Amino acid sequence: MRYLLFFASLMFLGCNPIPKKDKHPDVPQLIELLEDKSKFRKVTDMTGLSSLVFLNDDRILLKPDNSNSPVKIIDVDKNILFEKIYDWEKPFYIDKQGNLYFNGKKFFYPDYGKQEDFKTVVIADNLRKKSEELKDLNDSLQMNALNKYEVEMLKPYGLKPCPYTIVNTEHCDVFKVINQTLVVRQTDLFKSELDIAKTEIPKFDDDVLIGWRNGKLPSPDYLAYYELKKQRFKCDDMTMPKTVTLKGKQYFFAHSLGLYQILF
Repeated sequence: MRYLLFFASLMFLGCNPIPKKDKHPDVPQLIELLEDKSKFRKVTDMTGLSSLVFLNDDRILLKPDNSNSPVKIIDVDKNILFEKIYDWEKPFYIDKQGNLYFNGKKFFYPDYGKQEDFKTVVIADNLRKKSEELKDLNDSLQMNALNKYEVEMLKPYGLKPCPYTIVNTEHCDVFKVINQTLVVRQTDLFKSELDIAKTEIPKFDDDVLIGWRNGKLPSPDYLAYYELKKQRFKCDDMTMPKTVTLKGKQYFFAHSLGLYQILF
């Protein structure tokens, strides 16, 4: 019954839920095309990585997907310029100058050889610890004491307590250096002020629904058709490929696939 309602909703919204055949069977899949070494040179795939961040001087930061692997900074020729394990329980910040802040230290751009201890304040952690200290008080006294503590804690950074609400909290997120302190008031503990602009790759035809993925609710599986320098290819519509220019050359980039130099 649930699936019938879902498909009925699609029809009501004007969507056609019936899968169709691939409109361009002769066009190669992107995965196959990337394996052609005459067309692409792999800089890095996404094995063991959660994301890539493009920094100053065409450097690429490789952010690992687990805490046992080091964060690395490489160049387009795969040379490792920086490598270090970091504490995932602490913030990691990259400022506009390319300096790195993590593990309670500041690593100075450009070679990161110079480093110094750097104060870090995570608002949520401080409030959690203070709340633990006040646990023997009744709820009313605990709340008053915690509110007063938060006001005093935020004063040196020109901040005020954030309303406890699940909407319109964007202005409450803080992740920046204030008064020589890295101040973090948000859930995500990673932020970069640097990331080179990327360009969308144009499509030569409309996406086509080719099937449905199983799950609690079925999700549509679309095939997208792209054209890059007269080279056509197709891939899942969620791949969303882009190009980025590094050292004057064009590279292919997709969050799920990695970074490849375009050779054609």
